[in-house]
Amino acid sequence: MEHLKALDDEINAFLDNMFGPRDSRVRGWFMLDSYLPTFFLTVLYLLSIWLGNKYMKTRPALSLKGILTLYNLGITLLSVYMLAELILSSWEGGYNLQCQDLASAGEADVRVAKVLWWYYFSKSVEFLDTIFFVLRKKTSQITFLHVYHHASMFNIWWCVLNWIPCGQSFFGPTLNSFIHILMYSYYGLSVFPSMHRYLWWKKYLTQAQLVQFVLTITHTMSAVVKPCGFPLGCLIFQSSYMLTLVILFLNFYMQTYRKKPVKKITEEPPAGKEVKNGFSKAYFTATNGVINKKAQ
Repeated sequence: MEHLKALDDEINAFLDNMFGPRDSRVRGWFMLDSYLPTFFLTVLYLLSIWLGNKYMKTRPALSLKGILTLYNLGITLLSVYMLAELILSSWEGGYNLQCQDLASAGEADVRVAKVLWWYYFSKSVEFLDTIFFVLRKKTSQITFLHVYHHASMFNIWWCVLNWIPCGQSFFGPTLNSFIHILMYSYYGLSVFPSMHRYLWWKKYLTQAQLVQFVLTITHTMSAVVKPCGFPLGCLIFQSSYMLTLVILFLNFYMQTYRKKPVKKITEEPPAGKEVKNGFSKAYFTATNGVINKKAQ
């Protein structure tokens, strides 16, 4: 324990030296004073993916229907609470949409920080998204984008809560909470096969996520154009991180929803090609390629 405490002190001293004094209003809040819990939970998350896939390789996929229903309902309700509370608290504090500093709204700033703590904590709960994919053997869903997004958000928001827990930081989580209401409602409904016919709007969820990132970048850069005392380095970092998400989500969107051209089948097979029942072997190959293509 002494070695762990020494390591914790060294990490905290390094971070304080790099980013400056922490916001005193959040000192003592659960999981914030030390980076180690956030770091270890992230490492455990990554190990769970690796070890879980190895464990499930020779085992049947689990259904988890009941657990998934409760989980998605819980995240949806938490997102509803965060959305409502962020709107009410920022309204109470008279937040400026273009640029809001960290200290001018008084108690409303603390109220915003409390909601953003739940937002940070929810990112650790959402690690279960990936664990459920592992247990259900949905390995195609465990992409670089998925893991990068989950792991990085949890760590970034630990920093946000310690140094910039209110002010301009409120905007992205407000949008994201709204998107998560739609997203986890979709996931919850998709557990039931009878609902699949009504779930035609997944494509539009990805579009909404992309719009969310662009709006967040625009909001963040507005504080660069018209400064209000919010740390410039944080604004630049947030914009850069959101840009990586735009690029990755746009690539995902193009790969998933872009229509692939279907090769035209000629009426007469090229010379030398094998013909069966009036059709060439190339025809069957092309047809099977279309029919058997895995939908993403």
